[in-house]
Amino acid sequence: MTSVVRVLVDSPVPRLDRLLDYSVPERLRSHIVVGARVKVPLGRGSRFVDAFVVEAATESKAGVALTDIEDVLGSTPVLTPNMWRLARAVAERNGGSTNDVLRAAIPKRAVRADKDSGISPHSLTTSEAGPRRILALDAGVDGSGEHLTRRGFQMIAGRVKRVLDSGRTALVVVPDWRDLELMVRAVAPLAPTIRWDSSGTPSQRYTRYLEVLSGRARIVVGTRSAIYAPLVNLGLIVVVDESDPLLTEPIAPYANARDVALLRNGFEGCELIFASFAPSVDSARYLDLGFAESDGHIPQRPAVILANDPVDAHSAHARIPSSVWRHITTTLHTKPVLLVVARPGFTPQIICTRCRTVHRCARCKAIMGASRTGAPSCRLCGYTPTRFDCAQCHGKEWAPSGVGSERTAFELGKAFPGVKVVVSDAEHRTLEIPDRPALVIATRGAEPIAEGGYGLVAILDADRELHNPSLRTTENCLRWWASAAALVADDASVILAHVSGAFGTQFATGQWENIVNNELRERRVLGFPPVTRTMTITGDIAELSDVRARIADSSRTILGPTRTEKSHRLVVLADFAHHHAVVSEIRAYIVAQSTTSIRLHCDDMSVFDSFDED
Repeated sequence: MTSVVRVLVDSPVPRLDRLLDYSVPERLRSHIVVGARVKVPLGRGSRFVDAFVVEAATESKAGVALTDIEDVLGSTPVLTPNMWRLARAVAERNGGSTNDVLRAAIPKRAVRADKDSGISPHSLTTSEAGPRRILALDAGVDGSGEHLTRRGFQMIAGRVKRVLDSGRTALVVVPDWRDLELMVRAVAPLAPTIRWDSSGTPSQRYTRYLEVLSGRARIVVGTRSAIYAPLVNLGLIVVVDESDPLLTEPIAPYANARDVALLRNGFEGCELIFASFAPSVDSARYLDLGFAESDGHIPQRPAVILANDPVDAHSAHARIPSSVWRHITTTLHTKPVLLVVARPGFTPQIICTRCRTVHRCARCKAIMGASRTGAPSCRLCGYTPTRFDCAQCHGKEWAPSGVGSERTAFELGKAFPGVKVVVSDAEHRTLEIPDRPALVIATRGAEPIAEGGYGLVAILDADRELHNPSLRTTENCLRWWASAAALVADDASVILAHVSGAFGTQFATGQWENIVNNELRERRVLGFPPVTRTMTITGDIAELSDVRARIADSSRTILGPTRTEKSHRLVVLADFAHHHAVVSEIRAYIVAQSTTSIRLHCDDMSVFDSFDED
């Protein structure tokens, strides 16, 4: 009978990110289950914290007298051996705490849902790494089932069905709610499916977790945290648009669903598919190294037209070229038209009329915009100043700069009277529209699906997007525009406005792999990600100096320290052969200090961005 347990206490203190031994009093020995929650005393016993039982034994090797656990919080083994191994690996890879990983993976306990769950402890799965494939998705809309969905998602459903037929389960991870809804439509007819996201009450989320843990669910489709779903007999993981930043947790340890999927693929022996409408630089690197193989499918891609046809000096500066106007006018007689714009709102930013400086919020420093009524406000925190005061020249007058989705809709509504105008962005959520004439103005990633596909997809502000001074600009634009282009009808075209040069030619001719391969070659020369791994370290200048000295031998490049708004920062680039050593040294330094200002953020690509993305 169990008399000693090794537990992980729920504490943010780095030194406590390890297993601690506790004795089990006689009254609780029959209730102890590995993987269940318990309550244990911490410190001198003056306070009690929750903990997970990771191991059970008959005796301790600690060599000291052990403290008794206080209570058992249910008999459900919510922490499986596979989950524990995965959480430890994710924490070690990112230099974070295992508790932080488990908070993202396991919902808070709901007592009512936990009672009489009848779930037995799981065993550890040991297997060699499964196959890894890159799948290029077909463009187009599928309406053959009960609901509309993307044709590419039906391709994924075909891979899921193959795994289900073999008796195993499948996990599909998508970036956002829109893809979640459309993917559920594609796979739900195949088997019992769990939708996994942040919606619902805590009790509902915990019930959903238990449903998956019990083995009754065959398919899980969800956003980034679904990558931890404890499916039984997992046979397939599909990550859609693996380069999308939405798949990265915004809090420590900032784990990316792509990297977690690779770890699970290595631990549980399941097949792993990275599926997307456009290739990414990361997937190109995997193929180049032989780390993954192509699925072999040759994707169907839409016809693309480049609109670079100024007629005179005035139209040369027009946001919508004349040829796009003609296509819109013709198409609106029979089909809906989608226009993709760069920014939401009415006026995305305001500038000083005297010095042309972009005005920023006095509270959070985000860019200020203006509504249709003309009142300036912060696009991030909503602050509305009582008066305008330029931070650069103290000018008192402002002017609008740029055109957002709402202003575009307002102006096109006047140009096409009698035509329905739909705005789709973060504040105006629209999932689908019927197959009848309409003008749909959407920001990137917020495009609704249209029955039968759009008669025309026009991508505006493309030149502005391509000029963003960011390391990821090229692959971001390729991903955004390929996803929007995939919504066009089979016999219709996509128009890319104001883009020329090599990118425009390759995008229009469907040579998307060439775009990312060229990008990968350039980054390899520069030693930038994904060829190397980035680590951003912030903290006090003295501590940063100590950390720099410890990691100098294992790092390829160390940039800084440089001053930030609140502290100082080091940016470290490490080869993949040495990145574990760098992360381990930084984590060891943090754990060794009683108090420290050092914070580690692995794979922080924002350090390569020199513009405001709010």
